[in-house]
Amino acid sequence: MAFTSDETRAILRLTGPILATQLAQVGMGTVDTLMSGYVSTEDLAAVAIGSAIWTPVWLFLAGVMVALSPAIAKVASSEHPNASGRITQLLSSGMALGVIVGTVLAIITALAGYVMPSYIDDARTGLIARDYLYAIACAMPASGIFLAHRFHAEAVDQAHHVTRIMLLGLLINIPINAVFIYGWFGLPALGGVGCGIGSAIVVTLMTLALHWDSHRYRAEQSVRLARVAVLAQRSDIQSLARVGVPIGIAIFFEVSLFTAIALFLTDLGPVVVAGHQVALNVSSVTFMLPLSLGMALTVRVGHHLGRGHTDAARRCAWLGVRLNLALALINASVILLGREHIAALYSPDANVVAIGAALLLYAALFQIPDAIQIAAAGALRAYEDTVMVMVITFIAYWIAGLGTGWTLAYLLADPMGAAGFWSGLIAGLSTAAIALLLRLRQQSRKISNLAD
Repeated sequence: MAFTSDETRAILRLTGPILATQLAQVGMGTVDTLMSGYVSTEDLAAVAIGSAIWTPVWLFLAGVMVALSPAIAKVASSEHPNASGRITQLLSSGMALGVIVGTVLAIITALAGYVMPSYIDDARTGLIARDYLYAIACAMPASGIFLAHRFHAEAVDQAHHVTRIMLLGLLINIPINAVFIYGWFGLPALGGVGCGIGSAIVVTLMTLALHWDSHRYRAEQSVRLARVAVLAQRSDIQSLARVGVPIGIAIFFEVSLFTAIALFLTDLGPVVVAGHQVALNVSSVTFMLPLSLGMALTVRVGHHLGRGHTDAARRCAWLGVRLNLALALINASVILLGREHIAALYSPDANVVAIGAALLLYAALFQIPDAIQIAAAGALRAYEDTVMVMVITFIAYWIAGLGTGWTLAYLLADPMGAAGFWSGLIAGLSTAAIALLLRLRQQSRKISNLAD
Protein backbone atom coordinates (compact mmCIF):
# COMPACT_ATOMS: atom_id res chain seq x y z
CA MET A 1 0.00 0.00 0.00
CA ALA A 2 2.84 2.41 0.83
CA PHE A 3 4.45 1.73 -2.56
CA THR A 4 1.16 2.33 -4.36
CA SER A 5 0.42 5.64 -2.66
CA ASP A 6 3.99 6.93 -2.94
CA GLU A 7 4.31 5.85 -6.55
CA THR A 8 0.93 7.33 -7.43
CA ARG A 9 2.03 10.68 -6.05
CA ALA A 10 5.35 10.45 -7.93
CA ILE A 11 3.63 9.61 -11.23
CA LEU A 12 1.01 12.34 -10.85
CA ARG A 13 3.64 14.89 -9.78
CA LEU A 14 5.51 14.23 -13.00
CA THR A 15 2.30 14.01 -15.04
CA GLY A 16 1.19 17.53 -14.07
CA PRO A 17 3.80 19.59 -15.94
CA ILE A 18 3.88 17.11 -18.84
CA LEU A 19 0.10 17.48 -19.14
CA ALA A 20 0.36 21.26 -19.16
CA THR A 21 2.99 21.01 -21.89
CA GLN A 22 0.84 18.65 -23.96
CA LEU A 23 -2.26 20.81 -23.52
CA ALA A 24 -0.34 23.86 -24.63
CA GLN A 25 0.85 21.94 -27.71
CA VAL A 26 -2.66 20.82 -28.59
CA GLY A 27 -3.96 24.25 -27.66
CA MET A 28 -1.98 25.73 -30.54
CA GLY A 29 -3.79 23.38 -32.92
CA THR A 30 -7.09 24.27 -31.26
CA VAL A 31 -6.35 27.97 -31.72
CA ASP A 32 -5.64 27.34 -35.41
CA THR A 33 -8.91 25.44 -35.79
CA LEU A 34 -11.02 28.01 -33.94
CA MET A 35 -9.51 31.05 -35.67
CA SER A 36 -9.68 29.54 -39.16
CA GLY A 37 -13.26 28.39 -38.56
CA TYR A 38 -14.39 31.98 -38.22
CA VAL A 39 -12.80 32.95 -41.55
CA SER A 40 -14.70 30.45 -43.71
CA THR A 41 -15.69 26.79 -43.87
CA GLU A 42 -13.10 26.30 -46.63
CA ASP A 43 -10.34 27.69 -44.40
CA LEU A 44 -11.44 25.41 -41.56
CA ALA A 45 -11.51 22.38 -43.86
CA ALA A 46 -8.07 23.24 -45.29
CA VAL A 47 -6.50 23.61 -41.84
CA ALA A 48 -8.24 20.35 -40.82
CA ILE A 49 -6.74 18.49 -43.79
CA GLY A 50 -3.34 20.12 -43.33
CA SER A 51 -3.34 19.33 -39.61
CA ALA A 52 -4.31 15.73 -40.34
CA ILE A 53 -1.17 15.47 -42.48
CA TRP A 54 1.48 17.30 -40.44
CA THR A 55 0.30 16.09 -37.01
CA PRO A 56 1.27 12.42 -37.57
CA VAL A 57 4.53 13.58 -39.15
CA TRP A 58 5.36 15.73 -36.13
CA LEU A 59 4.30 12.97 -33.74
CA PHE A 60 6.59 10.56 -35.56
CA LEU A 61 9.41 13.01 -34.82
CA ALA A 62 8.30 13.21 -31.18
CA GLY A 63 8.19 9.41 -31.01
CA VAL A 64 11.74 9.12 -32.27
CA MET A 65 12.94 11.74 -29.81
CA VAL A 66 11.10 10.27 -26.81
CA ALA A 67 13.76 7.54 -26.78
CA LEU A 68 15.99 10.19 -25.19
CA SER A 69 13.78 10.29 -22.09
CA PRO A 70 14.34 6.75 -20.69
CA ALA A 71 17.99 6.83 -21.80
CA ILE A 72 18.69 9.96 -19.75
CA ALA A 73 16.42 8.84 -16.88
CA LYS A 74 18.41 5.63 -16.45
CA VAL A 75 21.73 7.51 -16.37
CA ALA A 76 20.38 10.18 -14.00
CA SER A 77 19.10 7.57 -11.51
CA SER A 78 22.11 5.27 -11.69
CA GLU A 79 25.50 5.58 -10.00
CA HIS A 80 27.30 6.50 -13.21
CA PRO A 81 30.72 8.02 -12.31
CA ASN A 82 30.27 10.90 -14.79
CA ALA A 83 26.50 11.18 -15.07
CA SER A 84 26.47 14.86 -16.15
CA GLY A 85 29.02 14.29 -18.90
CA ARG A 86 27.17 11.22 -20.13
CA ILE A 87 23.88 13.13 -20.20
CA THR A 88 25.56 15.90 -22.20
CA GLN A 89 26.64 13.33 -24.79
CA LEU A 90 23.12 11.91 -24.97
CA LEU A 91 21.58 15.37 -25.31
CA SER A 92 24.04 16.31 -28.07
CA SER A 93 23.26 13.09 -29.92
CA GLY A 94 19.55 13.69 -29.44
CA MET A 95 19.77 17.19 -30.87
CA ALA A 96 21.72 15.92 -33.87
CA LEU A 97 19.14 13.18 -34.43
CA GLY A 98 16.34 15.75 -34.11
CA VAL A 99 17.82 17.99 -36.81
CA ILE A 100 18.43 15.05 -39.17
CA VAL A 101 14.97 13.55 -38.79
CA GLY A 102 13.30 16.98 -38.68
CA THR A 103 14.88 17.99 -42.00
CA VAL A 104 13.74 14.79 -43.69
CA LEU A 105 10.22 15.28 -42.35
CA ALA A 106 10.19 18.92 -43.49
CA ILE A 107 10.77 17.74 -47.06
CA ILE A 108 8.03 15.11 -46.73
CA THR A 109 5.57 17.69 -45.35
CA ALA A 110 6.31 20.11 -48.18
CA LEU A 111 5.83 17.37 -50.77
CA ALA A 112 2.48 16.49 -49.19
CA GLY A 113 1.50 20.14 -49.51
CA TYR A 114 2.53 20.19 -53.15
CA VAL A 115 0.01 17.48 -54.10
CA MET A 116 -2.92 18.95 -52.14
CA PRO A 117 -4.43 21.03 -54.98
CA SER A 118 -4.59 18.00 -57.26
CA TYR A 119 -6.07 15.78 -54.55
CA ILE A 120 -8.77 18.01 -53.04
CA ASP A 121 -11.81 18.62 -55.22
CA ASP A 122 -12.52 22.10 -53.88
CA ALA A 123 -9.83 24.29 -55.53
CA ARG A 124 -9.70 27.00 -52.85
CA THR A 125 -9.47 24.47 -50.02
CA GLY A 126 -6.62 22.69 -51.83
CA LEU A 127 -4.55 25.86 -52.27
CA ILE A 128 -5.00 26.91 -48.63
CA ALA A 129 -3.98 23.43 -47.42
CA ARG A 130 -0.89 23.49 -49.67
CA ASP A 131 0.43 26.82 -48.39
CA TYR A 132 -0.45 25.95 -44.80
CA LEU A 133 1.73 22.81 -45.05
CA TYR A 134 4.58 24.74 -46.68
CA ALA A 135 4.67 27.05 -43.65
CA ILE A 136 4.52 24.20 -41.13
CA ALA A 137 7.38 22.36 -42.90
CA CYS A 138 9.77 25.23 -42.15
CA ALA A 139 9.54 24.53 -38.40
CA MET A 140 10.28 20.79 -38.45
CA PRO A 141 14.10 20.97 -37.90
CA ALA A 142 13.64 23.41 -35.01
CA SER A 143 11.02 21.03 -33.57
CA GLY A 144 13.67 18.29 -33.44
CA ILE A 145 15.92 20.48 -31.28
CA PHE A 146 13.00 21.55 -29.11
CA LEU A 147 11.97 17.95 -28.47
CA ALA A 148 15.52 16.92 -27.52
CA HIS A 149 15.62 19.67 -24.87
CA ARG A 150 12.11 18.84 -23.75
CA PHE A 151 12.70 15.14 -23.09
CA HIS A 152 16.02 15.94 -21.43
CA ALA A 153 14.30 18.30 -18.99
CA GLU A 154 11.50 15.83 -18.27
CA ALA A 155 13.95 12.96 -17.66
CA VAL A 156 15.78 14.95 -14.96
CA ASP A 157 12.53 16.04 -13.23
CA GLN A 158 12.49 19.59 -14.62
CA ALA A 159 9.39 19.23 -16.78
CA HIS A 160 7.93 22.45 -15.33
CA HIS A 161 10.57 24.44 -17.24
CA VAL A 162 9.16 23.12 -20.51
CA THR A 163 5.64 23.87 -19.30
CA ARG A 164 6.37 27.55 -18.71
CA ILE A 165 7.77 27.97 -22.21
CA MET A 166 4.92 26.04 -23.83
CA LEU A 167 2.28 28.10 -22.04
CA LEU A 168 4.02 31.31 -23.09
CA GLY A 169 4.11 29.97 -26.66
CA LEU A 170 0.37 29.29 -26.52
CA LEU A 171 -0.32 32.83 -25.37
CA ILE A 172 1.74 34.51 -28.08
CA ASN A 173 0.39 32.13 -30.72
CA ILE A 174 -2.98 33.90 -30.62
CA PRO A 175 -1.81 37.44 -31.53
CA ILE A 176 0.86 36.16 -33.96
CA ASN A 177 -1.78 34.04 -35.70
CA ALA A 178 -4.16 36.99 -35.82
CA VAL A 179 -1.55 39.19 -37.49
CA PHE A 180 -1.31 36.81 -40.44
CA ILE A 181 -4.87 35.43 -40.50
CA TYR A 182 -6.69 38.77 -40.39
CA GLY A 183 -4.02 41.00 -41.92
CA TRP A 184 -3.16 43.29 -39.01
CA PHE A 185 -0.60 46.11 -39.31
CA GLY A 186 -1.12 46.39 -43.06
CA LEU A 187 -0.21 42.78 -43.85
CA PRO A 188 -2.41 40.78 -46.25
CA ALA A 189 -5.17 38.67 -44.68
CA LEU A 190 -4.01 35.08 -45.29
CA GLY A 191 -6.76 33.15 -43.51
CA GLY A 192 -5.87 29.51 -42.86
CA VAL A 193 -2.39 29.97 -44.35
CA GLY A 194 -1.68 32.53 -41.63
CA CYS A 195 -2.22 29.79 -39.04
CA GLY A 196 0.72 27.87 -40.49
CA ILE A 197 3.00 30.90 -40.61
CA GLY A 198 2.14 31.91 -37.06
CA SER A 199 2.67 28.40 -35.70
CA ALA A 200 6.05 28.05 -37.43
CA ILE A 201 7.25 31.33 -35.91
CA VAL A 202 6.08 30.34 -32.43
CA VAL A 203 7.79 26.92 -32.59
CA THR A 204 11.08 28.58 -33.54
CA LEU A 205 10.80 31.07 -30.68
CA MET A 206 10.02 28.29 -28.19
CA THR A 207 13.04 26.31 -29.37
CA LEU A 208 15.32 29.28 -28.72
CA ALA A 209 13.73 29.83 -25.31
CA LEU A 210 14.12 26.19 -24.22
CA HIS A 211 17.72 26.12 -25.47
CA TRP A 212 18.44 29.18 -23.30
CA ASP A 213 16.62 27.55 -20.36
CA SER A 214 18.83 24.46 -20.69
CA HIS A 215 21.98 26.56 -20.40
CA ARG A 216 20.67 28.46 -17.39
CA TYR A 217 19.14 25.66 -15.29
CA ARG A 218 20.91 22.49 -16.47
CA ALA A 219 24.27 24.02 -17.34
CA GLU A 220 26.37 21.00 -16.31
CA GLN A 221 24.35 18.81 -18.71
CA SER A 222 23.66 21.31 -21.48
CA VAL A 223 25.34 21.86 -24.85
CA ARG A 224 25.65 24.80 -27.21
CA LEU A 225 24.40 24.46 -30.77
CA ALA A 226 27.88 25.08 -32.16
CA ARG A 227 29.25 22.05 -30.27
CA VAL A 228 26.49 19.55 -31.08
CA ALA A 229 28.39 18.09 -34.03
CA VAL A 230 31.51 17.69 -31.85
CA LEU A 231 29.88 16.13 -28.80
CA ALA A 232 27.31 13.95 -30.56
CA GLN A 233 28.29 10.29 -30.64
CA ARG A 234 27.46 8.22 -33.70
CA SER A 235 26.86 5.17 -31.50
CA ASP A 236 24.39 7.15 -29.35
CA ILE A 237 22.59 8.50 -32.42
CA GLN A 238 22.26 4.95 -33.76
CA SER A 239 21.13 3.62 -30.38
CA LEU A 240 18.52 6.35 -29.94
CA ALA A 241 17.29 5.80 -33.49
CA ARG A 242 17.12 2.05 -32.95
CA VAL A 243 14.80 2.55 -29.97
CA GLY A 244 13.05 5.70 -31.16
CA VAL A 245 12.20 4.92 -34.78
CA PRO A 246 9.90 1.99 -33.87
CA ILE A 247 8.22 4.29 -31.32
CA GLY A 248 7.76 6.95 -33.97
CA ILE A 249 6.41 4.42 -36.45
CA ALA A 250 3.97 3.03 -33.85
CA ILE A 251 2.68 6.53 -33.09
CA PHE A 252 2.53 7.27 -36.81
CA PHE A 253 0.44 4.15 -37.40
CA GLU A 254 -2.11 5.34 -34.87
CA VAL A 255 -2.29 8.99 -35.83
CA SER A 256 -1.99 8.47 -39.59
CA LEU A 257 -5.12 6.37 -39.38
CA PHE A 258 -6.93 9.59 -38.46
CA THR A 259 -5.22 11.27 -41.41
CA ALA A 260 -6.38 8.55 -43.79
CA ILE A 261 -9.93 8.87 -42.50
CA ALA A 262 -9.88 12.66 -42.94
CA LEU A 263 -8.70 12.22 -46.54
CA PHE A 264 -11.30 9.53 -47.27
CA LEU A 265 -14.00 11.88 -45.98
CA THR A 266 -13.07 14.69 -48.41
CA ASP A 267 -15.41 13.12 -50.99
CA LEU A 268 -18.31 13.88 -48.63
CA GLY A 269 -17.57 17.61 -48.69
CA PRO A 270 -15.98 20.25 -46.45
CA VAL A 271 -18.87 20.23 -43.94
CA VAL A 272 -18.30 16.55 -43.07
CA VAL A 273 -14.52 17.08 -42.92
CA ALA A 274 -15.03 20.07 -40.62
CA GLY A 275 -17.38 18.08 -38.36
CA HIS A 276 -14.86 15.25 -38.21
CA GLN A 277 -12.16 17.75 -37.28
CA VAL A 278 -14.26 19.09 -34.42
CA ALA A 279 -14.63 15.61 -32.91
CA LEU A 280 -10.97 14.79 -33.55
CA ASN A 281 -9.70 18.01 -31.98
CA VAL A 282 -11.85 17.56 -28.86
CA SER A 283 -10.64 13.97 -28.54
CA SER A 284 -7.04 15.11 -28.87
CA VAL A 285 -7.45 17.64 -26.07
CA THR A 286 -9.05 15.20 -23.61
CA PHE A 287 -6.58 12.46 -24.53
CA MET A 288 -3.68 14.64 -23.39
CA LEU A 289 -4.28 13.59 -19.78
CA PRO A 290 -3.75 9.81 -20.23
CA LEU A 291 -1.05 10.50 -22.82
CA SER A 292 0.86 12.66 -20.35
CA LEU A 293 0.57 9.99 -17.68
CA GLY A 294 1.90 7.45 -20.17
CA MET A 295 4.92 9.66 -20.81
CA ALA A 296 5.46 10.11 -17.07
CA LEU A 297 5.24 6.33 -16.74
CA THR A 298 8.12 5.93 -19.19
CA VAL A 299 10.31 8.12 -16.98
CA ARG A 300 9.25 6.50 -13.69
CA VAL A 301 9.71 2.93 -14.94
CA GLY A 302 13.04 4.02 -16.43
CA HIS A 303 14.16 5.38 -13.06
CA HIS A 304 13.36 2.06 -11.35
CA LEU A 305 15.17 0.09 -14.05
CA GLY A 306 18.19 2.42 -13.80
CA ARG A 307 18.45 1.58 -10.10
CA GLY A 308 18.04 -2.13 -10.81
CA HIS A 309 14.64 -2.30 -9.06
CA THR A 310 12.88 -4.51 -11.60
CA ASP A 311 10.00 -5.53 -9.33
CA ALA A 312 9.25 -1.90 -8.54
CA ALA A 313 9.34 -1.14 -12.29
CA ARG A 314 6.77 -3.86 -12.94
CA ARG A 315 4.45 -2.69 -10.17
CA CYS A 316 4.79 0.91 -11.34
CA ALA A 317 3.85 -0.07 -14.91
CA TRP A 318 0.61 -1.76 -13.87
CA LEU A 319 -0.27 1.05 -11.50
CA GLY A 320 0.03 3.42 -14.45
CA VAL A 321 -2.39 1.32 -16.49
CA ARG A 322 -4.98 1.48 -13.70
CA LEU A 323 -4.56 5.24 -13.28
CA ASN A 324 -4.98 5.81 -17.00
CA LEU A 325 -8.18 3.77 -17.06
CA ALA A 326 -9.62 5.98 -14.33
CA LEU A 327 -8.66 9.13 -16.24
CA ALA A 328 -10.22 7.78 -19.44
CA LEU A 329 -13.55 7.26 -17.70
CA ILE A 330 -13.50 10.89 -16.60
CA ASN A 331 -12.71 12.07 -20.13
CA ALA A 332 -15.49 9.97 -21.63
CA SER A 333 -18.02 11.38 -19.17
CA VAL A 334 -17.06 14.98 -19.95
CA ILE A 335 -17.42 14.44 -23.70
CA LEU A 336 -20.77 12.66 -23.40
CA LEU A 337 -22.31 15.30 -21.14
CA GLY A 338 -21.08 18.35 -23.04
CA ARG A 339 -20.83 17.21 -26.65
CA GLU A 340 -23.39 19.62 -28.16
CA HIS A 341 -22.07 22.67 -26.34
CA ILE A 342 -18.46 21.71 -27.14
CA ALA A 343 -19.16 21.29 -30.85
CA ALA A 344 -20.86 24.70 -30.96
CA LEU A 345 -17.58 26.35 -29.88
CA TYR A 346 -15.88 25.37 -33.13
CA SER A 347 -18.13 26.78 -35.81
CA PRO A 348 -21.22 28.96 -36.36
CA ASP A 349 -22.35 26.51 -39.08
CA ALA A 350 -25.24 24.44 -37.67
CA ASN A 351 -24.47 21.50 -39.98
CA VAL A 352 -20.85 21.32 -38.79
CA VAL A 353 -22.02 21.44 -35.17
CA ALA A 354 -24.55 18.64 -35.71
CA ILE A 355 -22.02 16.32 -37.33
CA GLY A 356 -19.36 17.11 -34.74
CA ALA A 357 -21.73 16.44 -31.83
CA ALA A 358 -22.80 13.10 -33.31
CA LEU A 359 -19.20 11.95 -33.79
CA LEU A 360 -18.28 12.94 -30.24
CA LEU A 361 -20.37 9.98 -29.04
CA TYR A 362 -17.86 7.65 -30.67
CA ALA A 363 -14.93 9.78 -29.52
CA ALA A 364 -16.06 9.33 -25.91
CA LEU A 365 -16.05 5.55 -26.22
CA PHE A 366 -12.60 5.22 -27.77
CA GLN A 367 -11.01 7.20 -24.94
CA ILE A 368 -11.05 4.04 -22.79
CA PRO A 369 -9.09 1.55 -24.95
CA ASP A 370 -6.84 4.37 -26.17
CA ALA A 371 -5.82 5.31 -22.62
CA ILE A 372 -5.11 1.69 -21.72
CA GLN A 373 -2.93 1.06 -24.76
CA ILE A 374 -0.94 4.28 -24.36
CA ALA A 375 -0.13 3.41 -20.73
CA ALA A 376 1.05 -0.06 -21.73
CA ALA A 377 3.10 1.37 -24.58
CA GLY A 378 4.62 3.99 -22.26
CA ALA A 379 5.82 1.31 -19.86
CA LEU A 380 7.15 -0.83 -22.70
CA ARG A 381 9.21 2.13 -23.96
CA ALA A 382 11.07 2.14 -20.64
CA TYR A 383 11.85 -1.55 -21.20
CA GLU A 384 13.08 -0.56 -24.70
CA ASP A 385 10.64 -3.09 -26.14
CA THR A 386 9.59 -0.98 -29.10
CA VAL A 387 9.70 -3.21 -32.18
CA MET A 388 6.86 -5.47 -31.01
CA VAL A 389 4.81 -2.39 -30.08
CA MET A 390 5.26 -1.18 -33.64
CA VAL A 391 4.06 -4.53 -35.06
CA ILE A 392 1.05 -4.63 -32.73
CA THR A 393 -0.04 -1.10 -33.56
CA PHE A 394 0.20 -1.70 -37.30
CA ILE A 395 -2.01 -4.78 -37.12
CA ALA A 396 -4.45 -3.18 -34.69
CA TYR A 397 -4.88 0.16 -36.46
CA TRP A 398 -4.42 -0.53 -40.14
CA ILE A 399 -5.91 -4.01 -40.38
CA ALA A 400 -8.45 -4.30 -37.57
CA GLY A 401 -9.26 -0.58 -37.30
CA LEU A 402 -9.23 0.61 -40.88
CA GLY A 403 -10.69 -2.65 -42.19
CA THR A 404 -13.65 -2.40 -39.83
CA GLY A 405 -14.08 1.31 -40.48
CA TRP A 406 -14.03 0.97 -44.26
CA THR A 407 -16.57 -1.85 -44.15
CA LEU A 408 -18.96 0.10 -41.92
CA ALA A 409 -18.49 3.38 -43.77
CA TYR A 410 -18.93 2.17 -47.35
CA LEU A 411 -19.77 -1.51 -47.75
CA LEU A 412 -22.96 -1.92 -45.70
CA ALA A 413 -26.41 -1.80 -47.30
CA ASP A 414 -26.92 1.39 -45.28
CA PRO A 415 -23.40 2.90 -45.09
CA MET A 416 -22.53 4.70 -41.85
CA GLY A 417 -20.16 7.27 -43.42
CA ALA A 418 -17.96 9.10 -40.90
CA ALA A 419 -19.55 7.21 -37.98
CA GLY A 420 -18.40 3.93 -39.52
CA PHE A 421 -14.78 5.06 -39.48
CA TRP A 422 -15.06 6.14 -35.85
CA SER A 423 -16.47 2.71 -34.99
CA GLY A 424 -13.42 1.23 -36.71
CA LEU A 425 -11.18 3.38 -34.53
CA ILE A 426 -12.76 1.88 -31.42
CA ALA A 427 -12.20 -1.64 -32.78
CA GLY A 428 -8.55 -0.94 -33.62
CA LEU A 429 -7.75 0.69 -30.29
CA SER A 430 -9.40 -2.14 -28.38
CA THR A 431 -7.28 -4.67 -30.28
CA ALA A 432 -4.13 -2.67 -29.48
CA ALA A 433 -5.03 -2.36 -25.80
CA ILE A 434 -5.47 -6.11 -25.32
CA ALA A 435 -2.31 -7.04 -27.23
CA LEU A 436 -0.11 -4.45 -25.48
CA LEU A 437 -1.34 -5.47 -22.04
CA LEU A 438 -0.36 -9.06 -22.79
CA ARG A 439 3.04 -7.88 -24.05
CA LEU A 440 3.62 -5.76 -20.94
CA ARG A 441 2.76 -8.71 -18.72
CA GLN A 442 5.26 -10.90 -20.58
CA GLN A 443 8.12 -8.37 -20.64
CA SER A 444 7.78 -7.12 -17.06
CA ARG A 445 7.77 -10.68 -15.71
CA LYS A 446 10.69 -11.64 -17.92
CA ILE A 447 12.88 -8.74 -16.69
CA SER A 448 11.93 -9.39 -13.05
CA ASN A 449 12.76 -13.10 -13.36
CA LEU A 450 16.13 -12.35 -14.98
CA ALA A 451 17.01 -10.00 -12.12
CA ASP A 452 16.14 -12.70 -9.59
